[in-house]
Amino acid sequence: MDTATYNAVLQVAAAFVIFVIGYLALFLLVTLCLLFAEAVRQGIIFARASFGREVLPASDVFADSEDAAERHLAA
Repeated sequence: MDTATYNAVLQVAAAFVIFVIGYLALFLLVTLCLLFAEAVRQGIIFARASFGREVLPASDVFADSEDAAERHLAA
């Protein structure tokens, strides 16, 4: 096998390895982006659920704090 054939085989092998590594990197990048998007989505859901409800209902603001806390925990 002369050097021209040897170099051509090496170039094809290197191109294939780079191709495979490139697609693996692309797959990992897409996976990480999807995981990040899901984390943001879950964070928004949690924030909306946490900050969307009142700590105490408006009717309990001036009530006895102990009674209001018990009613709030029971609900």
